[in-house]
Amino acid sequence: MPEDTVDSGLTRRVLAHASSPEEKLERLLAERSRDLEEQAARFDTALGDLERREGLLRDMRASVERTLRLGSTDLRERETELEQLDRDISERRSRLAAAEGELDRRRRELGAVELKREAVEQRERALAAREEQIEAKESDRLADLQSLQAAGAGSADQAGALGGEQAVELLFVPGTAYALVEIESRTLRPGALLELDGESYVVSRLGPSPLPGATPSCAYLERVPGGSSDSGGSS
Repeated sequence: MPEDTVDSGLTRRVLAHASSPEEKLERLLAERSRDLEEQAARFDTALGDLERREGLLRDMRASVERTLRLGSTDLRERETELEQLDRDISERRSRLAAAEGELDRRRRELGAVELKREAVEQRERALAAREEQIEAKESDRLADLQSLQAAGAGSADQAGALGGEQAVELLFVPGTAYALVEIESRTLRPGALLELDGESYVVSRLGPSPLPGATPSCAYLERVPGGSSDSGGSS
């Protein structure tokens, strides 16, 4: 309602009940004062409500700002975590690449080792076969030597019948492989010393040649380590 209308109505009510002008004025002032007080009370109420709303607005604004700050902080933390995760992934990829390279290198080394081992095994098998062949040959030579010695032992009595000395043209030289050495005819006796190729030998016995059908007499020798030949026995 407009203020002029309110004042007109108030004035008419006061003037209608007043008996004198002074009383009318006092009543009018009293009514006006009450009306102003009511308006002031309404203003105070409206002001309080406005202040309350402003407080709520400030609280809401502070809450929004706090939420935004928390959101920004959380966002920065998440960004930091993502950056750290990206670095961790990069480091893991680097370590994985290095591990794969090391694995490839070890595989190549293992392949080389396997090839070397196979070559060594083949060499060992070849050596074993060679040793077997050598042992077989040594066995054959030993059997031949035993046969020759047995043949020479059968003629020891014939050498004794010649007075212990005999002209020989063949020497039976022992060693890793026996050898038959032809010499110019010379008289030897058991126990005589000979020197051949820097080695000293002693005549162990005299007998016929171990070769089938051979007629020259043979002196069977034994090695004398560190020995020297006598005046009548050097070759």
